[in-house]
Amino acid sequence: KFSIGGRLMMDYDSMDSGHQTENKSFSDMEWRRTRINIKGSVNDHWSYKATYDFNSENNSANLHEGYIKYDTLNGFFITAGKTTADMMLEERTSSKWISTIERSLLNSMNAKVNYLVGKPGDGAGVKFGFYDKESRISAALSVFDAYKNDSDDNDMIWHTTARLNYSPKFGKSQYGHFGVTYGIADYKGEAANVSLQLGIHQGDKTTLADAVAGDITNIGVEAAYVSGPFSVQVEYFDNETELENGSNGYEWDGYYGQLSYVLTGETRGYKWKGAKFDKIKPQGKMGAVELVLRYEDISVDDADEGTVAANKVDLDRTVLGVNWYVTNTVKFMANYSSVSMDNEVNPGGTTDDLDSFQLRAQYAF
Repeated sequence: KFSIGGRLMMDYDSMDSGHQTENKSFSDMEWRRTRINIKGSVNDHWSYKATYDFNSENNSANLHEGYIKYDTLNGFFITAGKTTADMMLEERTSSKWISTIERSLLNSMNAKVNYLVGKPGDGAGVKFGFYDKESRISAALSVFDAYKNDSDDNDMIWHTTARLNYSPKFGKSQYGHFGVTYGIADYKGEAANVSLQLGIHQGDKTTLADAVAGDITNIGVEAAYVSGPFSVQVEYFDNETELENGSNGYEWDGYYGQLSYVLTGETRGYKWKGAKFDKIKPQGKMGAVELVLRYEDISVDDADEGTVAANKVDLDRTVLGVNWYVTNTVKFMANYSSVSMDNEVNPGGTTDDLDSFQLRAQYAF
């Protein structure tokens, strides 16, 4: 078997002055993602996938994901190559089918700090997985050389991540999701820095924490419930980053809660083996319309960050969104986002809230 797929995403961002070091408001558009993927299988057990990400700004393309997979068809599988380490619920969900244009700040921070989620740098690794259809329990253990700029001695920096998920089904369009994740890595003196656009992809970055890191430890808890057109999902994540000598580098933790309601009555899709959300399939001629409300809170404790002696930075983000699934392949999104910061200045040099409006046009096949 053989198939070709891909995605095109065009984003429009309108941002207030605090998002830019020039302290001025602006609006801009970008090709956010241009990807093509090839996947297939050679028999019932062996399959493969390769995804290329094209960057129009520098006329380049890179291998975003590429692996081979062996599935026993009796509850166990293994993948080898470049793919994502299984950690957080929202990160496991494809960018095509997340409910907001930007993922949560939790996911963004985790990816920036240590590559435990998202594409694992330029390295690769292996993933061992387990699934049981009767109990709807799934698990995975991933080991990756995840740091993309290794030291001059080319010493590998391994990340080990593990997850366990339970996805009970209560009815035809009613199910739950519960999961825990854990990750460890030894950075051996490499930098582990947190610099984010604070939920707006075209905004300037704000540095929230940095360290010449040693051991990094992560733990996450996630839950979701879907009943027909209504869904709720929450995630909590905690990170502890030590310096190479074993002393405390920085700590951060946070959570988000999200409510979703599909006005046209459809149910959010879900893949229980991967324990992740999937597309909403419109049933009517006018498509499906989804309303989304999200609140996020993150606290960062780093000795050399923050604007006052407390050194603790707090971020709060609220997102209102509406998504229109025109067909199974065409989707439009609109988000209003407001970010407030305590004990930190935004890229514009003030502590004012950051308010933004975003649009996305998407074609995925």
